[in-house]
Formats: sequence, C-alpha cells, structure tokens
Amino acid sequence: MNKKYHVLVIISILASGLLFLPACRSTKNLVKRNLRILPFEQLYQNMVKSVPSFSYLNAKLGVNYQKEGKEPIQFRVQMRMKKDSIIWMSLVPAMGIEAARVVLTADSVKLLNRLKKNYVLGSYHLLDSLMHTSINFDMLQALLLGENLHYPVLDSSAKIDGQAYLLTMKMQVPPKGPGVAAQQLTQKVWLDPDSFNMKELSLSEDSMQGKNLQIYYDQYQHIDGKTFPLKMQIVINARKKIIINISYKKTEVNIPHRFPFIIPGKYKKLI
Repeated sequence: MNKKYHVLVIISILASGLLFLPACRSTKNLVKRNLRILPFEQLYQNMVKSVPSFSYLNAKLGVNYQKEGKEPIQFRVQMRMKKDSIIWMSLVPAMGIEAARVVLTADSVKLLNRLKKNYVLGSYHLLDSLMHTSINFDMLQALLLGENLHYPVLDSSAKIDGQAYLLTMKMQVPPKGPGVAAQQLTQKVWLDPDSFNMKELSLSEDSMQGKNLQIYYDQYQHIDGKTFPLKMQIVINARKKIIINISYKKTEVNIPHRFPFIIPGKYKKLI
C-alpha cells in the first residue's frame, strides 16, 4: 500500500462523520460579553444534552487535505454510520472512480485498495502507526460527531476562556488488550456559552509529548430540531503538521443502509 493511499485512507477516516445541509449559522460571537462562571458538572451536562441522537447516518462530503511541505489533496467521501457500531467509507478521487473502501468497528480496521488490488484486515494499531498517535473507534466517532469522549474522568476543571467555557478533563483510556497498560488522555473542550455546542476540541495523550489533535467546529446547523456540525477543521500535530478542511454536501439521518465490504478473489492480502 503506497504512502499516498495511506494518507487518503486516514483522512477519509477522520473526515467522514459530520452533517451538511445548505443553511448554516456561525458559532462566532460578534459581541463580547461577561460570562457567568458555572460549575463543571453543569457545563458538562449541558454539553452532553447538546449532542444529537441518531441511529444511522449517510453523508457525502468534500475534503481538502494538506501535509506540511506538500501540495494539498482534494477528494470526495461517502460515509455511512451506525452509531456506536460501524463506520463505512468510500473514497473517490478526482477521476470519479472509487479508489478505496474503509470499514471500522470497535475492534477492527478493514481497508480495500482498488487501485493496487490489495486489502488490509487489522486492528487500531495500524492507525496508530500511520498517524503516529494513539486512536480508537470511540475517539474517531466522537470527533466526527462533535462529541466529547466518555472515558472515566480522573480530574476535571472549568473556567472562562475568552468568549467560551473551557472544560479540562484528565481521562483514563481502557487498555487495548491483555497485558497492555491503561493510558491517560487530556481532553479540552471549548463550549459556546449559548448553545453549549463544541467550538474547539483538543486531545493529547500524556505519554506522547508534543503530539496532539485539535478540531475546530466553525459552524452548526439544525436538522429535525437537533443541532449538527456543519464545517470543521482538523489539525494533527505529530511528526509533520496536517490540516484537513471539510465541506459537507448531503446527509440522510436514521435511514438504514448496508455496509458492503466484498474482497475480490484476485486481491492480495497485505496484513
């Protein structure tokens, strides 16, 4: 599997879970005001209530990806999701023919490379090596939907940061397998003071200094009385900085879809 394909697959994984319809609104505050200090638990519960609930999601989007020192890459992604169960993606470059297919579950990663006629059946250790940081299904689903991570909180705090509420949580991530130690993760969430939607999310693993993931939720929209993200930017700070901008074209919610992953007989297994 060549390096460019690795890049496109991982960006499709990170960029394929938000919703888009034409109408939108900005989350930026135009008028500065003095915010009232609120306790952490109250802010946390308001944030949880702001997250939309659904069973199935189907979305089409455009992605602009740029790695430090490289030319930007643009491609389209069709994403299907069953909440807390599976994320399915079809990656289509400029030529309009599917180049790759990705299926993620809680404990497995499947990649189908139609350009190279090969496939990968592996675990999230594969994503760790490609992205140079630790990641799992819960993390991917949360950042794609504008949710916080629901791991046990070891320590927490809340304060006002500019025109937003800032929640800081030190969390314990369950071990990935037998004999693997649990890890600690610091999650920072900036909340809009009116809607309590996320404006910004920052994730950093305590054992991986100098590496973090930041997501900026610039705009939100309403669908069936619920608020969904509309535009976002993902910034990965690792060996080299990666910036991903996403625009969303069409979305269906709560309509069941299939998640096909058929491996042609002549394809070669890589992992």
